[in-house]
Amino acid sequence: MTSERPALPGPPYFFLSYVPPPTHNDRTPGDHWVRRFYHDLNLAIDGRPGDRLRRQGFADFMVRPPDDRTERKRTALAEAEVFVPLYSPDYLNRDDSRREREWFRQRLIRAGRPPDGDNILPVLWIPSPAAVHAPDQARAVAMAADVDAYAANGMSALCRLQKFQHAYKEVLGRLAQHIVDTAEQTPLQPAEPPTGPTDLPSSPTSEVPFRAVVIAPGEPADPGRLNGRSDTHAGRWRPFRDRPPVVDDVTDAVQRLRMPIDVRDFVPDAGLFRGCPGVLLIDPRVVETPDGAEAVRAAVASLHRWVGVVVIIEDSAPGRRSHAAVLLDRAIEIFPAAARPLAITTYDDWRAGIHGLVDRMRRRYLEARPAYPPPGRPISKPRLWENPPPDEGVDT
Repeated sequence: MTSERPALPGPPYFFLSYVPPPTHNDRTPGDHWVRRFYHDLNLAIDGRPGDRLRRQGFADFMVRPPDDRTERKRTALAEAEVFVPLYSPDYLNRDDSRREREWFRQRLIRAGRPPDGDNILPVLWIPSPAAVHAPDQARAVAMAADVDAYAANGMSALCRLQKFQHAYKEVLGRLAQHIVDTAEQTPLQPAEPPTGPTDLPSSPTSEVPFRAVVIAPGEPADPGRLNGRSDTHAGRWRPFRDRPPVVDDVTDAVQRLRMPIDVRDFVPDAGLFRGCPGVLLIDPRVVETPDGAEAVRAAVASLHRWVGVVVIIEDSAPGRRSHAAVLLDRAIEIFPAAARPLAITTYDDWRAGIHGLVDRMRRRYLEARPAYPPPGRPISKPRLWENPPPDEGVDT
């Protein structure tokens, strides 16, 4: 691996977009093999013939101190010549990684360039068995489709295993040459760094999602529209003053478990959680609205043992019979004893419990649904891939 060197002036040659491991620390957020690939790619770029000194690519784990990481990442995304996403099932299922790619695509469109042209160079990091990922995977393979080990195993395996080192260096060289050619021959003008959320085009994921559903006053007039977008009530609900929306914490907990997140405003539907684990988040102030108590009662019909119910209201006078405490009790009484909700009145309690709750609901779902072994051809193990057609088995 190459040693670290100071960044040269001017935009970075490439922006490395990847999914961090489920658990990491702020000092070294990148997977070891992602870090090795990044260093090797920079070394390959430095080794290309020419008179110019090559500029280093950007990866967020190279930013120190960690407090500067978010701002530097925004700037690099707006300045980099080539966007290099490491495609894996996790990458293509996660909103945050897809959002980085979508913002760069929009930058290309504004510059009059094709959104999937030379300035986006996807790398097949871990192959996906899901049909929904096939188009993205085909674009990543095209750059080295003749390198059988790369197309079959992905760059992660080539980086790790000694027997694939020849193929690894071959693909690495092609990536480096593409980046150098693009950066030097058709440079991309810097843009304003992204400041707000970027809407994602509708894209199904290959996995069972974890669903977060919100019942709170002030829901939009069209509650049936898909949520998880920045303009929905569920995505904006802030029961704790001066704190972020609580679905942000749910999203963080879910994506650390490598699951896609689906955020929705509540719509009466007995099948809401039938095919996925989730949490139901309730603002007890809804029981004061004309239809609020009815909505909470309707939610009871959608519950399963893999759905956690949390009633949340900030209480400035805990331990006393405040109005918030009264509303909390009224909302909880609607639920049967077997499905008694978790009552949360402080932000610290919410943050301390949400990761454990998400993990428990996911494990309960895996233990109970889908039934295992499923009908049809036997498979070697259960997994959260999409259901296959009735006449096919599940690839493992």
